Formats: sequence, structure tokens, C-alpha cells
Amino acid sequence: MLGYNMGPSHPLKPRRLEMTRELLNSYGLMNTVLEPLEPPDMKQEELLLTHSPAYLQALQQLETGQGIAHPLKFGLGTSDNPLFEGIYSTSHAYASGSAAAAQCLLEGAQLAFNIAGGLHHAHYGRAAGFCILNDCAVAIRRLRRRFEKVAYIDIDVHHGDGVQELFYNDPHVFTLSLHESGKTLFPGTGFPQETGEGAGMFCSANLCFAPSTTDRIWLNAWREAALPLVAAFEPDAIVLQMGTDTHALDPLGHLMLSTRPWLQAIADVQQLGKPLVAIGGGGYNLCTVTRMWTLAVAQLTGVELPNDVPVQCSISSETPRLRDAASFTVETAREESAERFAQDCVKTLKERLFPHYGLAL
Repeated sequence: MLGYNMGPSHPLKPRRLEMTRELLNSYGLMNTVLEPLEPPDMKQEELLLTHSPAYLQALQQLETGQGIAHPLKFGLGTSDNPLFEGIYSTSHAYASGSAAAAQCLLEGAQLAFNIAGGLHHAHYGRAAGFCILNDCAVAIRRLRRRFEKVAYIDIDVHHGDGVQELFYNDPHVFTLSLHESGKTLFPGTGFPQETGEGAGMFCSANLCFAPSTTDRIWLNAWREAALPLVAAFEPDAIVLQMGTDTHALDPLGHLMLSTRPWLQAIADVQQLGKPLVAIGGGGYNLCTVTRMWTLAVAQLTGVELPNDVPVQCSISSETPRLRDAASFTVETAREESAERFAQDCVKTLKERLFPHYGLAL
């Protein structure tokens, strides 16, 4: 999985996975609270449920050095998705990790992680937004072997467009994404009017936010509009994408969140009491993503970690505390504007979906 390397100048760095493992080790969670598993390679037939034969063939040709005539047709060879050595095998590895996490639930586990996963922008026939294969969809499809209804919850700063697209007509999968508005951030989609179509009508929900959204605004909107919808759908299992790029220090997003509301949302999902696959996602400030994923693992496994980062951990010199001391603040006018934007989105989402699920407006 660490071979998924798009180059030294690319924002998505495999080092963040190593750093997360290091911090988990420093706190003594590996091989004690957590049971590391080696995921078996996923079979090609299973991957074909999520991606087109032509796209997978193109990736395999690139893997063997054959090259392909039109890489841009498949979203490859761009600044976001450059060609790199091992492009298929390393993508296949992290997708296999999410499939294996889902398999743990099929075999009776209540919780499994694949922190290397969460690459939610990959589409049926093309790469996008740093994502080659859509492991989120792979996990959902594996869960559907046993579970009648699956909820996908995405708290990354970017819209989970690839996952929404793949299940937009599916009444058995509820896709929920909280993200910065497509008006100001890639991929330009994920508006509250997008609620599914055909048999999947009312099974997609999008809660988008304006730049400068603070902890209070984000958490209130989550609890007022998003969380009730997930609960009302009554899923049998959940896939939780835990992108950390909502954080104020992330270089790619424009929200102003601390660790607090993000972690509270994870706790809210946990309290639904459903079997859970927790996967990674975006996050481009290495210290922030390391702290937040460690906090998420601790929350979901019921461990209270001390706030002092262990001195043997490499991030301790830059980030001595695991949790943010306080919320981030913005100018009053910007915060008020962000709050109005969120309230409008909440109103639209509730009007479109709450009646279907018998929820009071």
C-alpha cells in the first residue's frame, strides 16, 4: 500500500500511513487493541463489479510497462493522477484492504479498519482526484453479500462523488457526504439537490459547507440533518470514510474545523451500534492526519489516549498534543455567511428527504 506514490511533489504522500502506524505503535495500540491482518488479494471478478474491463485492462498494461494509447481517456497522466510505477498493484493492494475489512464484518466482527483506503473519487471507467480504484465501493459491495442495507458516510472535505455515482440508483445503499461546497472545491459536485434517481431516489444525501465553516456550524448541521437520515435509513452495516482534510490546517480545503466536531461525528456513528468498516481518505497536513486517524482509532476501539504525544514519535517535536486545545476562529462576518450557507443547505436537504423517512421538519 505504501507503494501508492504519485511523486515527491504530489499532495497525497504514503508517508502519512507510516506516521499513523508509528503513532498507534507509540501509544501501544498495535498488536494489543488492534489485530493487524494481511489482506488477501481481491479477485479480478470482484473488482469488475466496480470498474470497467477496459479501465482495469489499461491499468494492468501500464503496470507491465506496455503503455496505453490514450491515458487521459482514463483520467491518467494528469497532475492529479500521474502515472507511477506499480500503479495497478498498489491500487489493488489498498482496495483489497477495504475488501478484507468488509470480510471481517461478514465473519462476525463489529469493527475493522483500512486506513489506507477511502479513495472515493475513482469512477467506473476513470481515475480522478488522486484516486485510481474506488475501494469504498468495493467494501460496500462486499458487505452487500450479507447485509441488506449499507450506509456510506463520508466526512472528507471533498464530495464523495465516485461512490455516489456508483450507487445513485441503488435503494440498498445510502450515500451521505459532508464536504466543502462544489462551488469552491473539487470535484464541483455534491449539492443537496442530488438525492438519487430511479430505484435509488432518496438514497443519496449531501450536506455542503462554505469556506470558513467552524466547529459549531459543521457539527450542528451534521446532527440536525445528516445523522437523523442515516438513522432513519436503518442500515445493517456502515462504511465510514474518515478524511481529515476538513481540518483548518489542511492545505487543500477551506473549512476551519478542529479535531473536535470531526471526532464527535465519528462517536455519533459509533453510537448507531452497527457493524462498521472505517477507512481513511484525504488529509494533506501530515501531522494533522496522523493525529486525527489515531484519535479515530482510539474512539472506535474505546481507548482513552493521553493528550501528550509520546516523545519517541516523530511528530512530537512539531505536534506535542494529540487533540486541538481549542476551536479555530474566523471573522464574525465570514462565520455568519458560512452559517447562512449551512442553514440553507440543511433546509433543502430536510425538505427533500425528511418526509420520505418520516422525519419531522
